[in-house]
Amino acid sequence: MKVEHAKPKVGSTVTMDRGDFLSGKYAEDLRALMVERSALVFRGMHLNDEEQLQFASTIGDIFLVGDKPLQNISMDPEINPVADYVRGAFYWHIDGANDPIPAKATMLGARVLAAAGEGGDTLIANTYAAYADLADDEKAKLEGIKVHHALEASQRYITPNPTVAELERWQMRASQSHPLVWHHQHGRASLVLGNTCHYVEGMELGEGNMLLCRLQEWATQDEYVYRHKWEEGDFIIWDNTGTMHRADWYPLDSDRLMRRTTLQGDEPTY
Repeated sequence: MKVEHAKPKVGSTVTMDRGDFLSGKYAEDLRALMVERSALVFRGMHLNDEEQLQFASTIGDIFLVGDKPLQNISMDPEINPVADYVRGAFYWHIDGANDPIPAKATMLGARVLAAAGEGGDTLIANTYAAYADLADDEKAKLEGIKVHHALEASQRYITPNPTVAELERWQMRASQSHPLVWHHQHGRASLVLGNTCHYVEGMELGEGNMLLCRLQEWATQDEYVYRHKWEEGDFIIWDNTGTMHRADWYPLDSDRLMRRTTLQGDEPTY
């Protein structure tokens, strides 16, 4: 297994024998590397659905959306029935933030790329490193702070003036409170941020919004962000519990298609 770092603090390209990749020979190493580097890239794998699921099962338990282990990430409503909701992917977020236990990891396999010049890069921000680089007094101030996450917050990025019916539909979905700082069982800590942040509990709204804005701006500085420019057959996996991610803008009528597999979360945020 060969590892080449994209940046000092985030992102690595991993090269290995295809058989070893699919068999899980290096699964333990990859799990550790994913925490260390946040995003792992496997160039030119050209995985089919069965191979993507075979690899995913070596890393963790696959999370089913309905009864499906793979989801289409597309802005075409005929391909992806929740395409409107997926437009929130253009903004920084983590997967499963509205659930009691967020997803462990997310992986994407490229099936159809956006046309040249249309965008569609995937960006991943290392919130382990961002937290580690905060001053000690700042870290102390963040301890014990909780943030309420809700679908309504993320959808207001897309539809800032919803109808009553839209708001009712958003508010029917589960919401969840998480600590702003997630102290992980492996010993590292990360910031829990993103477009699902609705409000900071116990804090005046303006003050809380300023705190979230400042921390997100800090965590998405260039030194913490890996930008993946997709090529045919690429495959990428990232540690969802210690990152934020987003898609760079591309046209809503683009043919871009990714196949996503999500791994079941196995660690409470508390």
